[in-house]
Amino acid sequence: MNYPLVARVSHRLFGEMLRMMLSERVYFDLTLEEGRTLSRNFTALAYDWRRADFIYLSPVGGDVEFSAAVAADGVHVETVEGRHYLNWDDVTELAERLAVE
Repeated sequence: MNYPLVARVSHRLFGEMLRMMLSERVYFDLTLEEGRTLSRNFTALAYDWRRADFIYLSPVGGDVEFSAAVAADGVHVETVEGRHYLNWDDVTELAERLAVE
């Protein structure tokens, strides 16, 4: 399986959600609106990475917060598994998938 991925999942309380998977063990469950919000952030950063130093989102449907440092080479996501690097192609791909899914 090639990562990153975005898939639709069902939540018992929130209904249809998006699962943003960075690896087999690292994923974030997002409401559809959270997915669209993160998509807009990723798009803005891919266009001009100097717009922000840091991204933070506390998804309502999951126990894991999304926090990432923004740098010239991409986005460095902090996870319980350690730091996970997303290059700008990954960020652009996630932005498209989160907006469409």
